[in-house]
Amino acid sequence: MKSFKLWSLAIVLLSFTAISSAQTVQEVVDTRNKGAELMSAGNLDGAITELEKCVDLAKKVGADADEYRLVAEGALPDLYLKKAGDVVDSKDYPAALKAFDAAIAAAQKYNNPEVKEKAEKTLPMVHYAMGAAAYQKNDFDAAIKSLDQATMLDPDFVKAYFMEGAIYQKQNNEAKMAENYKLAIAKGEGSNEAKNAKNALRNYYFNGGITAMKVKKWDDAIASFTKAVDADDTYADAYYRMSSCYNNKSSWDNAITNGEKALELRAGSDSKVTDGIYYELGTAYAGKKDNGKACESFKKVVNEPYLKGAKYQIETALKCK
Repeated sequence: MKSFKLWSLAIVLLSFTAISSAQTVQEVVDTRNKGAELMSAGNLDGAITELEKCVDLAKKVGADADEYRLVAEGALPDLYLKKAGDVVDSKDYPAALKAFDAAIAAAQKYNNPEVKEKAEKTLPMVHYAMGAAAYQKNDFDAAIKSLDQATMLDPDFVKAYFMEGAIYQKQNNEAKMAENYKLAIAKGEGSNEAKNAKNALRNYYFNGGITAMKVKKWDDAIASFTKAVDADDTYADAYYRMSSCYNNKSSWDNAITNGEKALELRAGSDSKVTDGIYYELGTAYAGKKDNGKACESFKKVVNEPYLKGAKYQIETALKCK
C-alpha cells in the first residue's frame, strides 16, 4: 500500500509539472505575439518591452521555449536601432545618443554584429548634428564639444573638421582654425568640404595680408600671404600681393619670383587681371636697373589704374624705346 501511494504522488507531481510548463510556454508565446502586434502598430517601446519579457520568460522555461526566444532575440537589435533612428529624426540628439548606445548594447547582447556596426557608424553623425544645432545657436563651446566627439569616433569625418575650423575662425583662434581646416583638406581630398576648407584658410590669411599692407607692415603681410599660398599654391592673388610687398622692401628678386609665379597662374587671363602683375614686375626690374625688362613689363600694362604710372615709367623715368 505504501509503495502504491508513493507511485501515485509521483504521477500527480509529474502531471502538475507538465501543466505548469505548458502554461509558461503559452506565456512566452503570448508575449512574443503581443510584441509583434506592437511592432506592427509602430509602438517600438512597447514591442521592445514585450520581446525582452519574452526572452526572460523563455530562458526560465528552457528548451521548450527556445524557438520563441530566438525569434525575439533576432528582432530586438533591429528594433533598438529603428527606435534610435526615429529619435534622431525628432532632433532630440541627447536622447538619440542614449538610444544608439542601447542599440549597441542590444546588438552585443544578442550577437548581431551588423546592427552594432550600423549603430557605431551612425553615432558620429549624431554628434555632428548635435554640434551643428549648437553652432546655429552660436553656442560654440557646446558645438566644439560635440564635434570633437564626432571626430574621436570617426577620425576621417571631414564635415566635422570643417565646421570646427569655421567655429574657431569666428573665435579668432588661428591655431585651432588652421589645424581643423588642414585636417579637412588632408582627409577629404577632392570633396566639397576640403575645397571649402582650402578656400576658407587661404582667404583668412589673404585678408590678413591685405590688412597688414594697408598699414605698411610688409613683413607681416608677407607672412600672411605665405600662409595663404601654403594653403593653396595656385592662389595667384597672394603671389601678386607678395610681389608688391617685396617691392616696397626693395627686395627685387623676391618681387620678381612672386610676380612671375602670379603671371604663370594667370596665363591667358584678361589684361585687367594681369596689369597689376606686370606693373609690379616692371617696378622690380627697374629697381634692379634692368631697364630692358622693366620697359618690356610696363609696356604690357594697358588699363587703369596702372596705365598712367606705367606710361610715366616708359616715357619719363626709363625713357623706353
